[in-house]
Amino acid sequence: MQLKEHKSALATLATLGITAIAAGATAVVKIRKKRKQRLQQEAKEEASDGHLTADQMMVYNEAVRAFITINERIYELRKHRKELQPLIKWLATDGERPAITFDQEELEALANEIEVFLTTQQPFINACLSTVSDEGLTYADSVHAPIDGTFDTTLDEEPTGADVKDGTPVSFVLKLGYFFPESSIAIHPVKAIVLV
Repeated sequence: MQLKEHKSALATLATLGITAIAAGATAVVKIRKKRKQRLQQEAKEEASDGHLTADQMMVYNEAVRAFITINERIYELRKHRKELQPLIKWLATDGERPAITFDQEELEALANEIEVFLTTQQPFINACLSTVSDEGLTYADSVHAPIDGTFDTTLDEEPTGADVKDGTPVSFVLKLGYFFPESSIAIHPVKAIVLV
């Protein structure tokens, strides 16, 4: 008899343990569901407030980083300044891909990098800029390359240290200027580096 009662008590304890585990699992599922709903609501509120969500900010910063990397690569290849001008203009305006008439492996590689950037990351930058800007800011508004333009002391710098006046014609752009609002990578405006 005592053995039967002992088995019955163990069965009751096992049932209670299983019930407690099931209740705990249900609570965890409900907590996760509520957290997910709260995060989704916060993301909607942030997006509607003209701010990027954490995920959007991460991708935006990666796209900005890709632009900066290409811009640095352009500056490294400045010895080819004449051949670089169509590539710089293409990167700055997202226009038509220029005809590549040079037989330089490094310039062809750069053209391919620019093409990948303009097709994959530049559209996301545009989308993010339209979210954070009330003025309808676009990628082309955030990048400065005064090809066939004139020198502007607030937007351009001349690397030789020559005293250049506003309005002086620019001969070559060696590096694009840029400012990407809300980016934690490109916090301050960067001047274009040009030769007059």
